Amino acid sequence: MSVDCSNPGCAAQSVTKRCAGCRQAFYCSSLCQKENWPVHKKACSSTKNAKHESIACVMLKSQAGGASGYQKATIPFNDDIFNQAPTPISQSIGFPLILRRTKPVSENSARSANDDNAHATWLMIDPGHGFAPPEWQSGVGDVLVVRADRKPLDIAMLAAVTDYVSNILDAFGDGMEGDEVGRKYYQRERLVRFSKGCIRMHE
Repeated sequence: MSVDCSNPGCAAQSVTKRCAGCRQAFYCSSLCQKENWPVHKKACSSTKNAKHESIACVMLKSQAGGASGYQKATIPFNDDIFNQAPTPISQSIGFPLILRRTKPVSENSARSANDDNAHATWLMIDPGHGFAPPEWQSGVGDVLVVRADRKPLDIAMLAAVTDYVSNILDAFGDGMEGDEVGRKYYQRERLVRFSKGCIRMHE
């Protein structure tokens, strides 16, 4: 799992343990987990108390011609979706998102082009070359999108993220190599500035 250890000061990215209480903190060893407990304890308690709450998220709706519509949604705090890994591109830009189709992949094989969902496909691209896995390139259908940190996700922010990923796709289309794209776009600070501008523009 390519997630940083939650113990401040530890640079390990190969974690093997997860906090059993909130399931949001990850550690590379029992030692790091014990060292971080005095700091993590308060946040862990708050998280456990929130487990019966719902979290705001977004449904990306497939539309005619492969376009994507945005619809507000909610999901239980302890939904199984949070057991999935965030998409690689969302991790690369510093805003981890988890996607789940509303129907299993096996049911998508007979779908038409109107079931394509461009923005969901964009969020599944590989950061190294800009292509999504084959099963995410067509017949995707409706897709639920949540923040991996279980914080609320609104339509404006998700739209800004997909616009940002669209710029990354344009860069690949212009012939930029993966390393060059990474240096230019795989920075959370740049995403934050971009998203603030997008949101202000649409207010």
